Amino acid sequence: MKRLKKLTILISAIFFLYGCGAVALVGVGAGVGIASYKYIDGRLTREYPLAYDRAWDATNKALENLEISTSSSMNEGGKGTIEAVTKDGKKVQVSLKDKGLGVTSITITVGVFGNRLEAQKIHEEIASVSGL
Repeated sequence: MKRLKKLTILISAIFFLYGCGAVALVGVGAGVGIASYKYIDGRLTREYPLAYDRAWDATNKALENLEISTSSSMNEGGKGTIEAVTKDGKKVQVSLKDKGLGVTSITITVGVFGNRLEAQKIHEEIASVSGL
C-alpha cells in the first residue's frame, strides 16, 4: 500500500510541477491496472508493482509452493515463459513481461482452454510470496 501512495504522490507532483495532464493520466491508468485482472481467451493477466527479477523469483516460488512442477523455463531478462504441470496433469503456462518503471505483467493459462479459478489461485500465491 505504501508503494501505491508513493506512486500517487509522484504522479500528483508530476502533474502540478510540469502541468502535463497526459503524463499524469498515463501514470494514473498504470496505477489502477496494477490491482486488476484481465481475462481474455483463457489467459488471466495481472500487472504487479514488482521489478522483473523479483516477479520472476516470486512466480517460481509460488509454483513450487502450489506443488506445480516446472517442465521448462526461459528467462530473457525482461521477458520470460514458464511451462509447468499441476499435480492432476493440467498444463500451466506463465508469461512474464517487464513493463518498465518497476511493473511486471504476468499472464497465466491453466489447461488447454484456460481455467480462470486455477489461474487466479496462482496469481494470489504470487502476490502472497512477493508480499503484496
